[in-house]
Amino acid sequence: MERCARPVASRGGKPVRRVLALACAAFVSSAVLGAVPAPLAVAGPDDGEAVLRADADGPLRIRREGGVATFVGTPAGTEIDNPAVGRGTSVSAAARAHLARYGDAIGADRAGTRLVEHGRSAAAAGTSVVRYQQEVDGLPVLGGDVVVTLDKEHDLASLDANLSDAASVGSATVTEDAARTTALGTVGRSRVKGATAEDLGRWVLDPATLPVPAITGARSAWRFEVRAGDGVRRMVLVDDRSGVVLLDVDLIQEADRVVCDQKSAKVADPAVCTSNYARTELSAESTVSDVELAFDNAGLVSDFYAQFGTPAMQDLTNLIGHDAGTGKKLAATVRVCITDIPCPYDNAYWNGQAMFYGANYPKADDIVGHEMTHGVIERIAGLIYFDQSGAINESLADIIGEIIDHRNTVAGDNDAAFLLGENVGAFRSASNPPLYAQPDRMTSTRWYSGEGDSGGVHTNSGVGNKAFYLISQGGTFNGQTITGIDAGDQGLAKSARLWTQVIETIPAFAEYDDLATVLEQSCADLQGTVLTAADCTAVHQAVLATEMTTRPTNEPVRDAARTCPGTTVKRVLLDPASETEQAAFTAPAGWTRTPDATVVPNAFSGDTAWFAEDGATNNESLVAHLPIRADDWIDLPAGQPAYLAFRHWHAFEYWADPEKEYYDGGTVELVRDGATTANLESRAWAAYAPKRPLAYNLLPSGRTAFAGTSKGWTGSRVDLSEFAGESVKPQFTMHYDPYWGAPGWYLDDIEVYTCDIPPGTPELVGTPALTAGTPRVGRKLTISGVAWSEAGTETTYEWRRGGVPISGAVNASYTPVYADLGKVLSVVVTGTANGLRSLAHTRTTSAVQRGVIAAPSKVVASGTPYVGRRLTALRGTWSPSGITFRYQWLRDGRAISGATASTYVVRRTDKGHRIAVRITGSRTGYTSVARTSASRSVTR
Repeated sequence: MERCARPVASRGGKPVRRVLALACAAFVSSAVLGAVPAPLAVAGPDDGEAVLRADADGPLRIRREGGVATFVGTPAGTEIDNPAVGRGTSVSAAARAHLARYGDAIGADRAGTRLVEHGRSAAAAGTSVVRYQQEVDGLPVLGGDVVVTLDKEHDLASLDANLSDAASVGSATVTEDAARTTALGTVGRSRVKGATAEDLGRWVLDPATLPVPAITGARSAWRFEVRAGDGVRRMVLVDDRSGVVLLDVDLIQEADRVVCDQKSAKVADPAVCTSNYARTELSAESTVSDVELAFDNAGLVSDFYAQFGTPAMQDLTNLIGHDAGTGKKLAATVRVCITDIPCPYDNAYWNGQAMFYGANYPKADDIVGHEMTHGVIERIAGLIYFDQSGAINESLADIIGEIIDHRNTVAGDNDAAFLLGENVGAFRSASNPPLYAQPDRMTSTRWYSGEGDSGGVHTNSGVGNKAFYLISQGGTFNGQTITGIDAGDQGLAKSARLWTQVIETIPAFAEYDDLATVLEQSCADLQGTVLTAADCTAVHQAVLATEMTTRPTNEPVRDAARTCPGTTVKRVLLDPASETEQAAFTAPAGWTRTPDATVVPNAFSGDTAWFAEDGATNNESLVAHLPIRADDWIDLPAGQPAYLAFRHWHAFEYWADPEKEYYDGGTVELVRDGATTANLESRAWAAYAPKRPLAYNLLPSGRTAFAGTSKGWTGSRVDLSEFAGESVKPQFTMHYDPYWGAPGWYLDDIEVYTCDIPPGTPELVGTPALTAGTPRVGRKLTISGVAWSEAGTETTYEWRRGGVPISGAVNASYTPVYADLGKVLSVVVTGTANGLRSLAHTRTTSAVQRGVIAAPSKVVASGTPYVGRRLTALRGTWSPSGITFRYQWLRDGRAISGATASTYVVRRTDKGHRIAVRITGSRTGYTSVARTSASRSVTR
């Protein structure tokens, strides 16, 4: 239920949201967590994992990424005896001792890293949590943290790490003042008044700790919190070497209790409730239902956290309240309406300080619980509101909202269905997420892999919600039969304890595999006091059922295979190794070779790649098209396949929400001997293809490009087989418009190769035929009589128009369409059999002629031909479908002026004459046909 950012740029008066990465976020900076203790330099044994195993008296739960453990936990019954820690050791000292002894296991002793304690809290069942911020070269790493959980004896319960591998960062070449101006510009273009930018210093941004689409590799940036009134609160990071905005994140999310009433008056920026209260703890009840419900439900949420929250959560007013000058208050404003948004406002949100509700929303206690829990998550865990961590953020808010709803059953609730927001119109289901188009497991086809909604946070939260339902209520799902932990308990008390512990211990950038380990560890921490071994079995089964540790199957393929079909053998014609020489390609200004003094090094293999910045021409009438082209001609052998493959990373300028518009992008062409150029987007691509249109006519009609973000390095491959026998040069073109852009396009491992038939391979035999007849629009053409010499031969077809493959025309038959009119068609019929040389035949037609309309032999003018009577044209049966008809009534064979309807009323002037109707049938691409009825005498 979050409100997304307001637009921050403008094109001709149209508000335009220009983003490099994220749309909405919930994030807390360690800068607001108070005084930072002295840094901890980690220096432990050479093999921390071996020491861990030696100190443990039972099995350990360990998750690894790239050979390094990212999570170590102790199942119930296992203890780790660190000789440096005793019952008298303080929480802070114990956590430091555990890191010093075991830090090598999670890579915390890596060169250049130090860990700074930035928060301590008590968790459930006497456990404690200590959080550490990673610093590299003295700069904090965004999303880089270690969470150390201690049991009640201060022994180690778990280590959860999300760390950058960077050992150092360079010096800033862009000043903080210049970066601040850029940061303010992210809201200034939307004419926001009075914007301020709080300086939060230099930070390290690394996609290893936070997978920001705009970058690969660690880099440093100036960090600001940009505010304007109570409705704009953004985290902006500006590259301190290039001055480009790397990250622009909206921090607005959607008791001593106070409630204000906006009374549906539209304002540009609803203010935090600090005065003119409609309801307080001391006032009388309000007669306005929304006011009273907002007040009461805030109390329910506050009571829930007081009873079930970890110690840090139990005083909700102190944790998330807004200081109105008279102490902290749980503040809410009801009946909110916002300028330029339909009223009543159909939403609710938490903006980092207070709650805001559209009309009728306060009645939904699960929505109130959801939004206030965003505040808890922000203060406690700082879960970053993007991609999987954002989906988990949404899911945790849903889960707590649903638990509160079950503890407060009112009229209109349907607790058995586990619906979110049923009092105002349900919008999600925990029991059955697909009911609202959400995935219920990681491999679901409903998993969203696009860029919108901060990477699908409101969609992919369904996986966490389904896990909650299975843990709580049980059931059989995806091969697992689960006994729910809350059986018979309407209040879901066990789930309440489990999920608040999860919020307390989950790291800032968690993905679903992190949630899996945190869930199981939280259950182990609570086992014996709140939960049982059987409950932890249910948690484990729910993790398996929802496939939390599995990669989503409909995420795009990240790299296209560089292989050959059948038994053919790959032969490289343009070797990617040649790219190390500047002369391999000719590059205009705007392209450069990394590493470069002004460009952050970024490559898929080795340390060098081609790079073009997504810039701005700064001229309303000027756009840029910058091609980089191979120097040498590449001879594609005749009669055999050929491919262009390359790896690339890009972040081009685009608009994220509510509808997508892609502004800048990259295309791929093939320069042919003879100075012609073929655009390749319509050819056959493997894996990642250039399929996005660019706005504002940056490309000619029909062309598409690589656009938006690639979400890291990806590999593409395009089939060049139709150019066999030609000499060609691959070309890559950057396109950008007059407005400010994004980081740009990196290209690496560019390769052209062909597929040779091994010497001595016998050839398949067979000849197809093309059905006879003149090719016409609407008349089916068919390949027949294909008889191959080898049983089991696979036959493929590719129909072409003027030599260019026709999209989707891959069957034995093809019916020409209007676009084929006047064109020569051909079909390539290929037979492939194991152990034989593949055989391809091409059959060509003459130019496609207009289609033939089948009309009846006669049409009729029905009715009595008397003055004043109505005659009706009966046209009979025509084919094909889609024909349009024109009517012309005739008097003695001559057209009657204005008589062009399907009916005609006989006039006085018609008496003594003969009346008929001519019907003409027309269809695009066909020859028109006319039929005239028999004429009839008007006698009276």
